[in-house]
Amino acid sequence: MAFRRHSMKSKPLLNREQLLQSIVRDRNLLKEYFQDLATNKSKSAEQKEPSTIALNQKTMHMQQRDSYDLFFESACISIKSLPPKLAAEAKSRISQIITEFELRAISQQEAQQEKEKEKEKQQIAKTMRRANESALEPSSEIVYEFQAYS
Repeated sequence: MAFRRHSMKSKPLLNREQLLQSIVRDRNLLKEYFQDLATNKSKSAEQKEPSTIALNQKTMHMQQRDSYDLFFESACISIKSLPPKLAAEAKSRISQIITEFELRAISQQEAQQEKEKEKEKQQIAKTMRRANESALEPSSEIVYEFQAYS
């Protein structure tokens, strides 16, 4: 179905009932248009290869809003309602808080990487000790023969 837009300038609406009827009609047209669009997208998605479908699902997941999105959107609305100086101060403080947490996350990540490196070094040292001990053990069943030079 092709989407048709009714021109507001074509005829003036005389009363509220006509306006409401026009709104309902336009809403139904939009609903049908978006349903057709969604149907066409799903049909084309079925024909695409699996990696593209996975990418589309990932994009849809990213578009879903979670509690963090909602919180920061509401914070944005609150800050926009403040006078300019207070809004600037709030923006500055929020930036400081975010920077502090980013630095803390970086420090934690670096500490975790250091722990992993230390574990790897210990594992290598342990393996080397075992290799050296087994080479020196008489029970290793290796027989050494020495021949005299004449």
